Amino acid sequence: MNESNDVPRVIDLLAARLAARGVRHVFGVPGGDCSLDLIDACAREGIDFVLARTESAAGIMASVTAELTSAPGVLMVTRGPGLAHGMNGVAYAALDRAPLLVLADGYDPRLDHVAHQRYDQHAMIAPLSKGSCGLGADDPTGDIDALLDLAASEPPGPVYIEMRGGEIRRPAPPASAAVTSAHVPSAAAKPPQLAPALQTLLASARRPLIVAGLQACRSEASSALRRLSAAWRCPVLETYKSLGTMSADDPLAVGCYTGGVADAPWFAEADLVLLYGLDAIEFPAHPWLYKGPIVELSTHAFARNIVTPEISLVGPLAPAADAIAAVVQPGQWDAAWLARQRAELKSRARAATGDGPLTPQALVDAAIHAAPANARITLDAGAHMLPVLHAWHATEPRQALISRGLATMAFALPAAIGSALADPGRPVVAFTGDGGLMMCAGELGTAVQQRCRLVVIVFNDESLTLIEVKQRQRRFPRAGLDFSPADFAKVAEGFGCLGIRVEMPEELAPAMRRAFAHDGPAVVDARINPHAYTAQLGALRG
Repeated sequence: MNESNDVPRVIDLLAARLAARGVRHVFGVPGGDCSLDLIDACAREGIDFVLARTESAAGIMASVTAELTSAPGVLMVTRGPGLAHGMNGVAYAALDRAPLLVLADGYDPRLDHVAHQRYDQHAMIAPLSKGSCGLGADDPTGDIDALLDLAASEPPGPVYIEMRGGEIRRPAPPASAAVTSAHVPSAAAKPPQLAPALQTLLASARRPLIVAGLQACRSEASSALRRLSAAWRCPVLETYKSLGTMSADDPLAVGCYTGGVADAPWFAEADLVLLYGLDAIEFPAHPWLYKGPIVELSTHAFARNIVTPEISLVGPLAPAADAIAAVVQPGQWDAAWLARQRAELKSRARAATGDGPLTPQALVDAAIHAAPANARITLDAGAHMLPVLHAWHATEPRQALISRGLATMAFALPAAIGSALADPGRPVVAFTGDGGLMMCAGELGTAVQQRCRLVVIVFNDESLTLIEVKQRQRRFPRAGLDFSPADFAKVAEGFGCLGIRVEMPEELAPAMRRAFAHDGPAVVDARINPHAYTAQLGALRG
């Protein structure tokens, strides 16, 4: 509590600056030092503290709120094990491009003799952080604002503040006491001048193809993409992170980009590929397969390790897309061919039929049929993400949230909680494997405590199935990948959720109706046969 009651302290300035940026939640697991000061200061600014069960999950929740709002995400942890356990969430923010402020306790200089829970926290977070600072300088407000600006700059990512009691509890320096308005973005960028070489390349394209990436998720970039696609009559493949940047209702939104055999017909027919905000973390691991000319629009330059475009425009996507739309001629794609190939891609994605009684595709179909039209989905890494992503009908950006750069398990549930808190009016569905849920099952308690309206769909096959497929492809004996049986419906009930166990196809529809009608967290634990995944992986990726 502010003991002086009238003289603002540095911790009060920090809370005020977060509120001015639009922060409404701080996520974490507190310790007994600076965390308590921050919780109190934030409460007086109208910022709620969300007590997560693990620091890793808290980092994902905070990062997702940053992706869904214009405000930075905030993760607060204690020193030592708190920060160490939060690093998975920090790595997500770094690799999946979310502006995240990480706040951790440090030791005051008077405690330099203490070795307990001490290591170089700045050095540990440095490989993932864009920058860091303490709060002991003469202008802490300026330091905080500069760091938050850095987190939001291209590419967005995490920054770090180490809080020490003596620094945060001191009276705020006079020059820093006034809290100004939130950071205001610069004026809209002007359309770039297109070089003659680029105009010639664009003019010669008869069958252009666009691959949209995660940078296209911002509303202005998505709108510009739709205008460009319409003017150019150009089909668009979307990465998993960018699903919904083109509405699935648009016949030119042809499906997910996989970098595999499912995409091959599009690249074989294209005479120009435009990479629209395709981030470095989204390229396939194998060499680039397309041999024709490539033009790139990117918000920032990055190191080349897969493909080097003939022409690259670096800057805001929307004005560049509008400049291109103004000079291109309608493409000459055959509409019937486009429709056939779009249907073929959907068909390949449904190759996972397999043996019964309950297949992954049947579970996905039942969930999609029951989910409200405006629902958002979150997905863990794993084999189950393929039938979900290729079937999900996304009509707007960020209607599907997935960890692509980090590809972490234990993402779907924390991401769904972050979504439910950032956008409480939108239903959210978390698709998770059993392995992923076991890593963060305690967050079901967080969902209950925060009164989140969400449905968790568990693909329960008692195995790390995607790794098992790879183990089989490499002809290793099956070992080390199977879990003992778990009843997640009972686990969910123990935390106060609605828990429903499903083992037969006829149980799916009534289970989904109950789950989506429930006013609170619900878990549908489905015992599936995983053998169908092998056919689907082959059909999509080769």
